[in-house]
Amino acid sequence: MSAPNSPGGGRFGAPANAPANARADAHLDTSADTAPPDLVKAPGKAAGGTPAGPPPGASALSPAGPGRWSPSRLPARWRLPLAVYAACQLLLLGWWAAFYPGRISGDTLTYIYEVSTSHWRSDHSVAYDALLWISLEVTGGIAALTFVQTVCMAAALAYVCVALRDLGVRGRWSAAAAVVVAAAPMTASFTVFVWKDVPYTIATLVAFGAVVQLTARRLRREHAVRDRSFRHQLLTLALGCLGIGLFRNNGFPVLIAAVVLLVLLLPGMRRWIAAAIGVPLVVTLAMNNFLYPALGVQKPRPDEVYAFNYADIGVAYAKRPDIFTASDLRLMRGLAPLSHWSGPGGDCHVADLIMHKPMNRIKAGKENGQLLALWGRILEHHPTLIIDARLCRADIAWAFTGHTGKYAASNHHVLRTWSSFGLDSVQQLPYHASLSDAPLSYKLDHLATRAYEWTQTPRKAPVLWRGVNWTYLGYLVVALVAVRRRRYELLALAVLPAGLQVTVLAANPSPLWRYMCAALFVGMLTVPVLALAGRRTLPWERAARSAAPPDTTTGPPSEGNQDTAPATGRRT
Repeated sequence: MSAPNSPGGGRFGAPANAPANARADAHLDTSADTAPPDLVKAPGKAAGGTPAGPPPGASALSPAGPGRWSPSRLPARWRLPLAVYAACQLLLLGWWAAFYPGRISGDTLTYIYEVSTSHWRSDHSVAYDALLWISLEVTGGIAALTFVQTVCMAAALAYVCVALRDLGVRGRWSAAAAVVVAAAPMTASFTVFVWKDVPYTIATLVAFGAVVQLTARRLRREHAVRDRSFRHQLLTLALGCLGIGLFRNNGFPVLIAAVVLLVLLLPGMRRWIAAAIGVPLVVTLAMNNFLYPALGVQKPRPDEVYAFNYADIGVAYAKRPDIFTASDLRLMRGLAPLSHWSGPGGDCHVADLIMHKPMNRIKAGKENGQLLALWGRILEHHPTLIIDARLCRADIAWAFTGHTGKYAASNHHVLRTWSSFGLDSVQQLPYHASLSDAPLSYKLDHLATRAYEWTQTPRKAPVLWRGVNWTYLGYLVVALVAVRRRRYELLALAVLPAGLQVTVLAANPSPLWRYMCAALFVGMLTVPVLALAGRRTLPWERAARSAAPPDTTTGPPSEGNQDTAPATGRRT
């Protein structure tokens, strides 16, 4: 809220004898920066007509000189995000320099093969493949891409801090959480991996920040105000949701869960929120199903799309071979020996194992209809077998402990062992020379590697690396604060983590920690919200008490309008 201009006050200041709330409003003004009156005098003369200049004995660059820049000259609203961004960027650059040019996995090499040999496929994120292609074509390596990821991650962390400030969380607590995220081995090292999961996580943080700001708006009873900040918050939510949809092919269930839950939890903005999430959802589905094929991007084969279903059949056969008919066994035996279905295929933790040789993947794709019919019969008559298989494969999304699928703090092993697409080794892969470890500082590399490995010990890994544990902590924090403040709208802060968790539970190839890494980031950044439970009165509670009813300014709501809530201090 902006204080009106007053003599001697300016747009960012209030008279010394102004009431305290007027000075606070002036301090929080979000309009354009305006220099204080004492800094806009004529350059050649001082106030009394004498030549202007530094006092005797002081240079123009001394602390007393007008030419010296100071952080205090920044508008107050910019100090927190810029300070958080600078701190997080510095820390992430340290990890980037230590793990230069960036960390890779087998998926990274698949991306590089596809974009460098014109075998573009939509089984991975086409949008992220395009970013990788630009980095390779322009710079000849992956370092530019991983550097940009650090910049975007630092900016996203700063934005979440601003959103938490709107909610009433003090800057010192949100800034501390962001700095921890930028410094911790499990989150900072993740930022410099060449994975589609990194921009997916950044987009999730942007959407989370927008949700926090919209929640704060609802709590302040400003949900009926359609000002510029409201439009910016909706646009930011839409951009974050677009990134969620573009950077993971299974991002659309997160958006579906988010739009349903947010529409329920944030009345007064339902149509706008539905549009801000629904439009990106439609756009991403249209791009995956129509635009990419029109551009020549290959669709994944049926055996790649439905590998989860084949793995479910293998788990069911390993547990209950008696439920399979002779025709079922004939179909399965024609694709791979039954020992393969019950052996590697019977491992409920990893779906990829059943697709390895001797499985005839091409034939499986041709007989995909029969396999899906078999899967459907098992689901209909023995649903617990399918449910157990999915829960086992997705224990990274619900279990406190278990395998977390971490990766070494070096590219050496991946480069030494990789071979695929008919290539005997990584030496035949374009741009392979740019992937070797080349830290910009070996001291930083040593410290980062030690910290990375220290967090992966059996006792520490479940606590630090499993995103679901941070998700549960976030749920607990949000629930405690919602009960303490008696405002159910605060539950909106748990919507995106819930969507991430449900998506992984529904379809997950293996229990890899990166599939829940976005939830790990959000969970860590939700912890400072706990401070709201201890404060006696929050800013949005004071604003809600003093807010005028919407019908005094905007007219009475139309009959049957369910999006307009009474503007009282009570819970609605």
